[in-house]
Amino acid sequence: MFADDTKVFRQIQTTDDSDVLQTDLSHLESWSNTWLLRFHPDKCKVLTTGKQHDNNHKYNLCNTTLEHVDKEKDIGVTIDNKLNFEQHMNEKINKANSIMGLIRRTFTCLNEEMFLLLYKALARPNLEYANAIWSPFKVKDITALENVQRRATKLIPTLKDLEYEQRLKKLKLPTLKYRQMRGDMIEAYKLTSGIYDDALPNLLTYNTTSATRGHNKKLTIQRCNKNIRSNFFTQRIAPIWNSLPSSVVNAPTVQTF
Repeated sequence: MFADDTKVFRQIQTTDDSDVLQTDLSHLESWSNTWLLRFHPDKCKVLTTGKQHDNNHKYNLCNTTLEHVDKEKDIGVTIDNKLNFEQHMNEKINKANSIMGLIRRTFTCLNEEMFLLLYKALARPNLEYANAIWSPFKVKDITALENVQRRATKLIPTLKDLEYEQRLKKLKLPTLKYRQMRGDMIEAYKLTSGIYDDALPNLLTYNTTSATRGHNKKLTIQRCNKNIRSNFFTQRIAPIWNSLPSSVVNAPTVQTF
């Protein structure tokens, strides 16, 4: 909970669950009145995800019926009711392209050093912030993100006639897909090494079968019925993480890892 960001959530399977969630909201309102930290009901929204929709249920806070929405921005990430994050990716692609357009209009001549400084500081962070949450798995989304970097590297006059792979090699830039995988592995290392707060729920399931080969922090690869679930963070990282050498997964620091 942050000063301007409070979330209350519950799995809704029956109308009784909706009533319990309303009770939670009422308790929250009572708490806010006691501590004089009032909520602004017009800024509070209801977002339902999954197949068990309860969009017909009216939730109330501070004598106001809360609005049901299809998407909501949460600490810089747009969460949609289908959890496919296409809205978020489109927003970030447009923003990164706009920044590169501004750079093109501002700098009449870009050399490699100037481009790298500007691109890494202003454009690429938009395509990578919190991507452990929304990392794309559809080919069209992966291609759309990569196209931002593909077009951006053409802004350098001395490289614009080269193939994309050659431009990356000259600039010593990895693909965005590789950096997403790298980011996943860094997050996996932090989770398995206890770097995050111990109070966080344990998201990972370890493979404790003694017959398995490899390192001592292997993760269980769970079966999934849906593509969207199989590409969820805890599912997609397991095969790559399990293939890493023991000396890597047991590195003493993030920098060493």
